[in-house]
Amino acid sequence: MNNIFSGLHVGLRALETQRKSLDVTGHNIANANNEDYNKQRAIHKASYPYTAPGLSNHGGAGQFGTGVEIEQVERVKDQFINSQIFKENQSSAYWDEMERGLEKVEYIMNEPSDSGIDTATNQFWNSLQDLSNNPSDNAARNMVRENAYNLIDSFQSVENQLKGYKESINDNLANAVTDINQLSTKIADLNKQIVSVKGSGQNPNDLLDQRDALFKEMNQMLNVQAREDAQGNLIVSTNGMQLVNGSDAYNLEIEPGEPGKFNDQIIHSRTGTEIKPTNGKVAAWQEMRDEKLDFYSGRLNKMAATMVEEFNTQHKKGYDASGVDGENFFQPVSENSTESVISQLDLTAAIKDLDTGLDKIAAGNKNIDSFVEIDTLGNDLSGNYQVEVTEGATADEFELKISDSDGNQVYPATAGDSVTVNAGDPVNLNVDNGNISIDTDPDTDDPGDFTLTFTDTGKKNISLNKSIGNGENANALGNIFNSDSVIEGTSLEGYFRTIVTSVGAESSRAQKMKNNQDAVLKQLDTLDRSVSGVSLDEEMAKLIKYQQSYNAAAKYITKTEELLDSLMTIV
Repeated sequence: MNNIFSGLHVGLRALETQRKSLDVTGHNIANANNEDYNKQRAIHKASYPYTAPGLSNHGGAGQFGTGVEIEQVERVKDQFINSQIFKENQSSAYWDEMERGLEKVEYIMNEPSDSGIDTATNQFWNSLQDLSNNPSDNAARNMVRENAYNLIDSFQSVENQLKGYKESINDNLANAVTDINQLSTKIADLNKQIVSVKGSGQNPNDLLDQRDALFKEMNQMLNVQAREDAQGNLIVSTNGMQLVNGSDAYNLEIEPGEPGKFNDQIIHSRTGTEIKPTNGKVAAWQEMRDEKLDFYSGRLNKMAATMVEEFNTQHKKGYDASGVDGENFFQPVSENSTESVISQLDLTAAIKDLDTGLDKIAAGNKNIDSFVEIDTLGNDLSGNYQVEVTEGATADEFELKISDSDGNQVYPATAGDSVTVNAGDPVNLNVDNGNISIDTDPDTDDPGDFTLTFTDTGKKNISLNKSIGNGENANALGNIFNSDSVIEGTSLEGYFRTIVTSVGAESSRAQKMKNNQDAVLKQLDTLDRSVSGVSLDEEMAKLIKYQQSYNAAAKYITKTEELLDSLMTIV
């Protein structure tokens, strides 16, 4: 009789075990499309055998099996592949954000386009060329001024967008800190639940999946490290500082930076130490905010400062429409200002004046040649001469002769004589009825009638008449933008193109690194899913297997019940 009842227990255990196995299989099928789910497997084992040989058991066949039971519901997971995914996930997130940020900078630069700095520069250059051909045309002068405004607006538009992007990154970091703190709190809560379930001898598989998913999300934000202690707690840290320890979470905080600089720092609330991530989204954002944007903004400001200085210098070498020496065209920038160079960009009040501003544009030439420069010092002079400069006794000295338009030597007075002058030093001269003499005692009150400055040997026909209408200075102003060696061994136009191509090159590299990381992650995910992912074909095969086992166990119970009925009939 006892053996018959034990048979019923064997069958019941078999039914329960197969039913629970079907539940596990059903759970797998239900989560087939859950990317964070790791498949589970019911591990069967023989239940504890019935009795062992002893005094009260007279030998016989010995132990009898009591059926089957589920030893554990196992979570199928390859920890090595999982750790590799976490590691590569950081780099993938870093390059994803870096590539996105550099694309944003490319969009801000907006080159090539019809409204970028390069186009505005070309339009300004074209208007200067038009002015050199028509220096007395007010329409041409107006286009120079309007295109100068347009160039300033283009510089300031790019800088304002770069500042706006930097501010948005700064805000992103504050939001990221909030997200990381929430993830830390959730992981700490799951730690508490997982330890409790493990303490009861069960496997908290679904809770472990949830915790891994949260850690993976945090892992994308910044480079974090994790280890699991003996109780099952996940200990999470970054830069050697803990974010999660058991059921405790330690928050990160934002420490405001300098006003208007958008350089807030992330600090650990418990230690007060700054967090400087080396990987993940936060690292990419900080690098973009503190290095990339500052670098490109600095290059643009250097270009703008050089443009202002070079343009003003050349502008002052010409004459305006009234024959007056040119003054500054752009408002000089101050190095001591708290504002950037581009923020200070503006035309001078004289050029901006609606009534007289156009006349102040110095399009006329001051007779500047490759080796001699004439400055009439604002005097109203006339006369045509020939300057002859030959080599002096030393490399820094020249011999000077000046003849009138008929070839008669007028300086020095004795024909055939010459005067020694120093290279690069202005020679102050006076004019008296066509005769020229050196001003031996120049001072600020009476600097002479005009000055000559020499840099090389040669002959040059010069005119003391102011060349207001020749437009050569306008042409010289235009040459500033495409002449070599203006800034870092290149032209202003070439310098700007270097900035644009630098952004493009960095963006291309980030794109390639992102694609490489995507390929690595895809391969690791494929490996991970081959181990931990749910295969519907495999689960359907298990369904059939467990169903047949369940049916067989049911038939076994039915047969055992028939035996019991027969025995009861006999009794």
